[in-house]
Amino acid sequence: MSPAAVPPNEVERLAALRRCAVLDTTPEACFDRITRLVTLLTGVPFAVISFVDRDRQWFKSRIGLAPAETSREIAFCAHAILGDAPLVIEDTLADARFRDNPLVTGEDGIRFYAGAPIRTADGYNVGTLCALDRVPRRFDAGAIDGLRQLAGVVATELELRVTNQRLARELTARATLESEHAVVQRRLHDLLETATDWLWESDTSHRFTWVSLAAPAGVPDSAFVGRTRCEAGGGDPADPRWVAHAADLDARRPFRGFRYAVRRPDGGISHLETNGKPVLDDYGQFRGYRGTGRDVTAMVESESAMREMSAKLHALQASGVIGVITCHGERLVEANEEFLRITGYTSADIAAGTLTWRDFVPPEQRAELDDVPAMPAERVKPFDSGCLRKDGIAVPVSISSFTIDGAAQHWMALVQDVSEQKAQEAQIRDLAFRDTLTGLLNRRSFNEQLTRRLRRTSSGKIRSGALLFLDLDHFKDVNDAIGHDAGDALLQKVAERLRRSARENDVVARLGGDEFAVILGDTTDPEAVAGCARRLLETLSEPVRHGGDMIHPSVSIGVTLFPRDGRDATQLLKNADVALYRSKAAGRRSISFFDPEMMNGAVTRLKLLNEVRLAMAAHQFRLAYQPLVTLRGRRHSGFEVLIRWLHPRRGLLGPGEFLDALEAAGLRSWLARFTMETAARQARAWLDQGLDPGCIGVNMSGTQIKADGFADDVLASLVTHRIAPQRLVLEVTERVVIAEDPRIEAALARLHAAGVRIALDDFGTGFSSLAHLRRFPVDILKIDRSFVTDLGAGTGNAALIRAIINLARSLDLNVIGEGIETETQLDRLAALGCDLGQGYLIGRPVSAEAATDWLSDAQQPGAAAAG
Repeated sequence: MSPAAVPPNEVERLAALRRCAVLDTTPEACFDRITRLVTLLTGVPFAVISFVDRDRQWFKSRIGLAPAETSREIAFCAHAILGDAPLVIEDTLADARFRDNPLVTGEDGIRFYAGAPIRTADGYNVGTLCALDRVPRRFDAGAIDGLRQLAGVVATELELRVTNQRLARELTARATLESEHAVVQRRLHDLLETATDWLWESDTSHRFTWVSLAAPAGVPDSAFVGRTRCEAGGGDPADPRWVAHAADLDARRPFRGFRYAVRRPDGGISHLETNGKPVLDDYGQFRGYRGTGRDVTAMVESESAMREMSAKLHALQASGVIGVITCHGERLVEANEEFLRITGYTSADIAAGTLTWRDFVPPEQRAELDDVPAMPAERVKPFDSGCLRKDGIAVPVSISSFTIDGAAQHWMALVQDVSEQKAQEAQIRDLAFRDTLTGLLNRRSFNEQLTRRLRRTSSGKIRSGALLFLDLDHFKDVNDAIGHDAGDALLQKVAERLRRSARENDVVARLGGDEFAVILGDTTDPEAVAGCARRLLETLSEPVRHGGDMIHPSVSIGVTLFPRDGRDATQLLKNADVALYRSKAAGRRSISFFDPEMMNGAVTRLKLLNEVRLAMAAHQFRLAYQPLVTLRGRRHSGFEVLIRWLHPRRGLLGPGEFLDALEAAGLRSWLARFTMETAARQARAWLDQGLDPGCIGVNMSGTQIKADGFADDVLASLVTHRIAPQRLVLEVTERVVIAEDPRIEAALARLHAAGVRIALDDFGTGFSSLAHLRRFPVDILKIDRSFVTDLGAGTGNAALIRAIINLARSLDLNVIGEGIETETQLDRLAALGCDLGQGYLIGRPVSAEAATDWLSDAQQPGAAAAG
């Protein structure tokens, strides 16, 4: 391990760190938000804001790490502060400086480090913003630049902290100076006639002939004796002040309070104030002047400081960025324009003198103010609160306050409107925990709620509960027969009915697709649960009208009771799924309570596995081809390949009927090879016929991609059938991206390097981040059909699609819109800048023969794709 060198400016750097006044302070939201942004934007699990002290590094904010500080000797950040550019260590075990560092070899096991220096305004690196991981990784230039910019945000926060502290000190100093000035003025008023700091005499030419031993400190007698006052002060005789003073002297009038400045030998300036009266001899002859003087340097500097402070306060009040109020006790006496904008009051309301700061506190918070004094503490750090507007609406604000004059109960507060920030935070929370189509809780939120209920059951806070697992019957038929817009409308209607039927303590969620779940509150009566399930069954079976079509939905329900049927969320959901399967097998539109005997259903699934294996031997699997076109001009661009099973009794089956069985049988790899081989062979057949199929999109799951030899099989198929790798588009879902499986990443990276393009399917419905997009070699984003369905219906989907397209443009990606079923949807997508599209309007999935006819028609001279 190699300890970092000590920076050459270490003394000044430590002084700069002390000025930040951040060490050993409590957590603050402004810093915690930055570390959360680091994990969100880069995908790392750990992020810290570290400040390097003399013998330690201390973490102001940390995510994922337990210790609040470490010794400086082992600190990565001690190395990072030595330069201005971010320090990136892709693998600590490969770096001689760190491979035996306790942070690497110990419990934390740090394998990746990226730290951007936090540089103060005066140019000292006081710490770093760090991204860390327990596995090696690489950052591209965008991630490093993002880390550097966020480090700049931390530096800005530190600068704001120092500025606010300095402002508070200056305001306190101003109050102190005002108080001292008042005392001095009262004392001068009482003692003016007798108090003298020093004495002087001058001759008839107004040259000093004598000064007392109490002359101004630092100014020798020689600066005065033999010189006039103007000469001693280096004044300009043409200056109006000196002209007026000379007129008094020539007229031999007494003068008082004349101020002038004298330069001291040390280079400083002393400000003097003098009083004088003419001296006459016994015969009335003028002999000169005699008077007193005093050093008023401190007073002049105090007045200058107060003027400067007043100017700063005036600038702050007039800035229009932060609301500023001034109070005497509880009474509000002054407010700037920004505060009036926030609260809706007028200057006349303030001038009336009837408003107190308590009038702006929301009613629900006033109970906490009974013991609060009329004036806040000397210094109150910023905190979030509500501010009551004149119309009674509470606005979220950030407030800090400070005392100007404690004795006079004179204080000020800074009020910043944080409505937009709070709204953005709420939107982010809503996107993370809500299903975008229905507004219900998503699977992640539902699992958390179920786990919380089970924990309360275990602790005895509630006795029992029930989980209802609901699945729409024949939902795929709605999509196929009427369209995906009808399917989405049905899902939204079901969600609305579930929400309306739920009781106060019930939890309703959409788990995905056409699956919903309901947690019933504290209940011990299975009959009551059955009654609730029957009511839901009836409610959800009511017809739904969509356009000119009437949809008659039905639902199957599986029920588990807890803790009887399970004490953890995974087991309960599994058992509820088994019960749901029983309802489906019983003819649908029914309710089944879980029974351990239902596990015998595995026999049925085993039968399906046997049928799948027979289908493989009998060559019953087929590929269907759905065309893609350019949205501008509707020119053919390619096909998406979809798997079908031509069942001898049940007809043509979609993947939902057999993919689970293939997965259970471990046949996903066979399916991947079959799909690739068949698609490549068909593409070669088209090319040999003189037809250009464009790109061929093939869907692959994470299980298929991470299988041994997947990349080899794909490339072998392309070589065998002489298909250029650029024609192949591998389509993966966001779930594959966020899995962070090294085998998947390696396979996709190898294929991409060979020329194969990667498409991210159903984009916008999962949890992929910019960090994932940077890490994966993605070329194409496919906008999920749920965004396209309501496009143009005022749902806000246009803004979301525009954001996705702008994101794609910034990353140099192409965009495909899925599920296009109307001309309006196609035109809107084209106007938003979407490149390609597919859907029933353009063409349904068809056999290879029908796809050949499509290609022949599409490639006629002047032909455009027909719907």
